[in-house]
Order: sequence, then structure tokens, then C-alpha cells
Amino acid sequence: MRSTSVLVALAALTGMAAAKRDCRRDRANPGKGWYWIVQGDTLNSIATDFGTTADEIAKLNGIPNPDSIPSWVTIVVPCKP
Repeated sequence: MRSTSVLVALAALTGMAAAKRDCRRDRANPGKGWYWIVQGDTLNSIATDFGTTADEIAKLNGIPNPDSIPSWVTIVVPCKP
């Protein structure tokens, strides 16, 4: 019974780790979209999920310090169709 609980917990954690962020496509700018930053996000982790770099996202959004981003705002990210 205990081993089953451990396996279920590991499967849940694996699914969470594999979950990637999604973007809302911007119809006016093909290839771009919007992402809502949540607490705990970093530009590096966001960039990894969208296949770009933190510096590129910072440049797209006029963020002067990629190491310090606000939570609960939207940013422009590369967004595949």
C-alpha cells in the first residue's frame, strides 16, 4: 500500500514538472503572445518554456533587470501557432 502511494505521488510530481506554460496568442502580432507572470516565475524559466532567452523576453518587454520581474502582470512572449 505504501509503495503504491509513493508511486502515485511520484507520478503527480512528474506531471507537474513536465507541465509547460501556455500563452495567449496575439492576433495582431503573429508569432507573439501574452503570458501572465505568477509568483515564483523567473524570466529564465519562462524563456525555457517558450524556447527563447531571458534577455530576449526582457528586450521584448522593456524589462531593465531580467533578475527582477513583477508578479501578476502580462508580458509578450514568443507564441507558436
